Amino acid sequence: MFKETQDNLKASVEREAGFRPAANVLEEEKYFLIEVSIPGFAKEDVKINIENDSLKISVEKKSEEKEKKYLRREFGASKFERSFKLADTIDQQKISAEVKDGILNITLPKNEEKKPEIHKIEIK
Repeated sequence: MFKETQDNLKASVEREAGFRPAANVLEEEKYFLIEVSIPGFAKEDVKINIENDSLKISVEKKSEEKEKKYLRREFGASKFERSFKLADTIDQQKISAEVKDGILNITLPKNEEKKPEIHKIEIK
């Protein structure tokens, strides 16, 4: 049994090191929407920053229960980071996010298109 537990621990560490949650990117008329699957994480576990025109999402959940003696543990503390390059068309000051039902939804509003101004010039 110890051998099996040792192998599972090694596989668990390898899985955690390569953990990359699934993400969807949608485009609507006035905004983009990034959906990231983060089941088991709360909004307090999530940090979102903009660095060098990239949206950086970092999530970390630490194990809180240290008193329990597990014979086998396949989930617990975990973390990941993902980055998305932001287009020039995104209004970075109006980006918003929420976590609902295990999905992190990040709304990236598009800059309003400036319509060309028409100036009538009077002929003298």
